[in-house]
Amino acid sequence: MGASGHGVTSLTAGDAAGPLVRRRVRPHNRRMVERARRGRGKRKLLGNHQRSWLWGRHVVTETLRAARWPVSELHLSEQLDEADRESARVAAAVTGADVFVEPPERLRELCKSSEHQGFVARMGDFPYAGFDAAAAARQGRPLITLLDGIQDPYNFGAILRSADALGVTGVVVGQTSQVGVTTHVARSSAGAVNHVPIARVESLAAGIAALRDRGVTVVGASEKADRSLVDVDLTRPVAIAVGNEGRGLSPDVRDACSDLVRIPQQGRVSSLNAAAAAAILFYEAARQRSAANEVND
Repeated sequence: MGASGHGVTSLTAGDAAGPLVRRRVRPHNRRMVERARRGRGKRKLLGNHQRSWLWGRHVVTETLRAARWPVSELHLSEQLDEADRESARVAAAVTGADVFVEPPERLRELCKSSEHQGFVARMGDFPYAGFDAAAAARQGRPLITLLDGIQDPYNFGAILRSADALGVTGVVVGQTSQVGVTTHVARSSAGAVNHVPIARVESLAAGIAALRDRGVTVVGASEKADRSLVDVDLTRPVAIAVGNEGRGLSPDVRDACSDLVRIPQQGRVSSLNAAAAAAILFYEAARQRSAANEVND
């Protein structure tokens, strides 16, 4: 999607006549297996065998509908309603995934969890966006977040979920000391990984410089900043940098920012975790922009 060469992987739909469906029955347990695609060769998987599995009704169906992230296999519980299985099979045909209908015990065996809700998918490599796509403006006012060293997949996923809900137009992360998009991140994001452009760059500081050259104000979050979040104009084109909850922003990222802000707090706990801080920052930006739109209308 962007100049970096990490654009979205193209997905090929099935034949006009519909996907080839084959069934086979294993004598020992009469398991039915549907094959929605044949003969396209072995796909590259996301990490090792265990890390490649995504499970849960909402996140799997959301990923299938978005049709961005390659799905190699889709395993459905034979206890699902026929309508649910058929809907998932049709969506999987667009991605070219093999579809299996199996006992719920088999799904638990694959994903090592009993919380699969009848949906388990084996994922390919995540299609990161290019930097240009993540930095692209919506109606002339981008709201970007830069994540500096977020290592907890659940924090990363929660940040992406808030980003999608509160109008963030793109996410930029570094390639080192930063967790990538994994199936755990996808589950924590409730499927938001499929809707917010996520770019990876070698240097966040260089990415900040590129954004500033484009007229984007880069605001870094720091509990030691002099200015309060509510005193900063977030209605203009802006990027918000959020650091690791242990060390905060790294020195090179902090120095590259246009401004630093702190979240006003009244309690005795001195800091928020990265996901909570990001949600507050995004909400304040969304609030200011909504108020500005009402005035302009």
